[in-house]
Amino acid sequence: MKFRKGIFKFNLILFLLLICFSATASAFVTTSTNYRLQSDTVNVSGLLSTSTNYRIEDTAGEVGTGVSTSAVYKTLAGYQQMQEVSLSISSGEDIVMPTLGLMQSTGVGSTTWTIITDNPAGYSATVYATVSNACSDRDGEGAIDALCDVETGESFADIPVAKHLWNVSNEYAFGWSAYGDNVTGHGTDTDCLAGVDNVPSGSLLWQGFHSTTPYQIASSTARTAVEGTVVTMCVATEQDTVWAPSGSYYATTTITVLAL
Repeated sequence: MKFRKGIFKFNLILFLLLICFSATASAFVTTSTNYRLQSDTVNVSGLLSTSTNYRIEDTAGEVGTGVSTSAVYKTLAGYQQMQEVSLSISSGEDIVMPTLGLMQSTGVGSTTWTIITDNPAGYSATVYATVSNACSDRDGEGAIDALCDVETGESFADIPVAKHLWNVSNEYAFGWSAYGDNVTGHGTDTDCLAGVDNVPSGSLLWQGFHSTTPYQIASSTARTAVEGTVVTMCVATEQDTVWAPSGSYYATTTITVLAL
């Protein structure tokens, strides 16, 4: 039997959507099951005015407003001043997957990001894969699979979209998982590996990308610590019984982080 060795690489390209907006104080003054107000004001009047060309909100009669600064602080006082929010994310490293072959049927890789925000309402981070029309829909889900060889059009089938324990049978497939302080729904493991070389964790919950659908990877309803929070994304491949054609396989993944 002639066997053609496959070389599989996962290149990670990151884009950051950074949105800073006006928030208010660091505590919520009024909350219920349906809403939360971050700040309130005592004044004599106020109004939201709009037209086809502008939108303006004014407040009258409020005292003690304005910007005050010193060598050690900056205060934005007043309802209309409010507080700016900061949000940042580190650059993740590209992932190069182990080579699959006759003696190696699984491969695991990972990358990490550190997310920092002082937004009292927290943040949400999503990931999705950019795919090439040159590649195929091997899983039959109606969307081009994420990990593919553009030159040959061959692809690894995305494992089912629902999160589940890693299980590939009579297929060559690709999937992702995650862990971290702000990661939920992907299991409790804190390692992409199962304790042996290049075998996916048996405790994490994995899923496929299924084209450009965005999937939440992490979120928080509060500000992060000053040093931020670390999010790790795991990716895994496996060929079982069916051998993947020889080639170089790639997937480009985008992470988007939004302040809430």
